[in-house]
Amino acid sequence: MKIFRTMLILPVLLGAQPQMDLSIEESVKLALKRNPNIKIAQEKVNDAQQSVYQAIGSALPSINLQGTRITDEKVQVIQNPFAGPTAPPLELDFTMDYQYDIRVTQPLFTGGKIALGTLMAKKGLSMIQSQHEQEKNNLSFSVIQAYLGMLVTKEFAAVADEGYNTAKEFYEISELLYGQGMISKLDLLQAEVQAANLLPQKTQAENGVTMAAAGLKMLLGIESETNIELTDVMTYNPGEYNLDQLKTKALKNRAELQQMSLSKSLSSLNVNLARSNFLPMFALSYSYSKSGNDLDIYSDWDDSYMVAIGMSYELFAGGTRYSKVRQARIAERQVNYGYDALKDVIMFEVEQVYLRLMEAEKNILSQEKTVGQAEEAARLAKIQFREGTITNLQANQIQINLTVAKANYLQALFNYTLAEASIKKVIGESLHKQGVNN
Repeated sequence: MKIFRTMLILPVLLGAQPQMDLSIEESVKLALKRNPNIKIAQEKVNDAQQSVYQAIGSALPSINLQGTRITDEKVQVIQNPFAGPTAPPLELDFTMDYQYDIRVTQPLFTGGKIALGTLMAKKGLSMIQSQHEQEKNNLSFSVIQAYLGMLVTKEFAAVADEGYNTAKEFYEISELLYGQGMISKLDLLQAEVQAANLLPQKTQAENGVTMAAAGLKMLLGIESETNIELTDVMTYNPGEYNLDQLKTKALKNRAELQQMSLSKSLSSLNVNLARSNFLPMFALSYSYSKSGNDLDIYSDWDDSYMVAIGMSYELFAGGTRYSKVRQARIAERQVNYGYDALKDVIMFEVEQVYLRLMEAEKNILSQEKTVGQAEEAARLAKIQFREGTITNLQANQIQINLTVAKANYLQALFNYTLAEASIKKVIGESLHKQGVNN
């Protein structure tokens, strides 16, 4: 058992860095759990929910309790008109030492203000909830983009490493051929220079992986010392996409359109709210009061009550009520114009992403064939170079063609995979609930 425990803590003692294996789905969940902007968005939802409770509460009666205890007072003193001048004055005390009052007020009619306020609060909550979902979707897309970016930079680094190793192998072969007198000194130097020129590209590709990993860690809230291993891979899985169907889904599902539609409803309600200022307000009130001078003789306390209906109506407001109605209508028209403009923008976004997807798909199909041809050419070139039937310059050029073909294929695959995620985003599908590959 002691040996087993020692084996467990040995990596810690040696300073081994922790490692985390991550899929795209796990990365998205981790980001949603840790990202502060998502937490802020959730608190905004909670705040909007309280506004709904407050709006509903304004329709209920308000009850107030008030109590007083007079601890010291100066009473009114008058001369007794029925006694002589030498008689002591009279002290008049009309107050009670103890008193409590209960007041109940119930709105009866407010011109629709309470009902409109409740509706507006509920629609405001729906808008905040939609913004919350949109925030989660935007973060999910950023995580997917960063995840794919790290995947493709790792593949680029592997291609650069392969090209550098092949160039070194060509140089080693050149040394053998030079020793046998089959190539000139110039050919040997060219092979050495080619290998040296590929080293900076290899280093740059490796640095790209480091930077991509740092960006993904930042999004996920992972410590920089933690090594992350990506478990998903980029694959080409062709799907069927119809531009008209995508546009229809976008008009139905996009959060921005839903929010703008709620804004239209809110602006319409705001017009009605401005109109309600022309209506009177009625309220029912009830008050009960009890007072006395001795706590021990509560039965001798005096009491009173009152029930009343109050009405309030503003006869003249200097034209401000008419101005508020016109102002609300102007805001309503602005929202309607914005809704139409937003639909055009969304349609353009859908078409733009669709064209990028189609372009990436064509490039994948083209580059797949090119990579196969380049790999075969590189295999033959290596054999012929060993035999001395082609020059080092020809062999290197063929290897460069292979490296470029692989890089182009990886870029096309990255563009296609990211475009698929972009399609889901622009048509309003949830990326954090179903994942990019569903």
